[in-house]
Amino acid sequence: MYIHTGKTGVWSISILKTKVADGDYSATAEISLKGRCRCKLVLTAPKLSAQAGDDKLKQRCIDWINKEEAEGRDLSHSSEAEEA
Repeated sequence: MYIHTGKTGVWSISILKTKVADGDYSATAEISLKGRCRCKLVLTAPKLSAQAGDDKLKQRCIDWINKEEAEGRDLSHSSEAEEA
């Protein structure tokens, strides 16, 4: 789990790795704000170490958070509510 402090609060990033062939990388990151899931991102790549994959996925999450905050989205509700 990683923590990122943004303009709208403290975000948590949880990375769940998927078992793949040696030397490959696959994982899903869940981005949450105030305990509510806001987004899930997936990264799969051949020939990518676990550390490099985690770093790349974490950076993509931070980029997503920064974009959401910059666009002034209403972050007070969950992503599930957006889909309803």
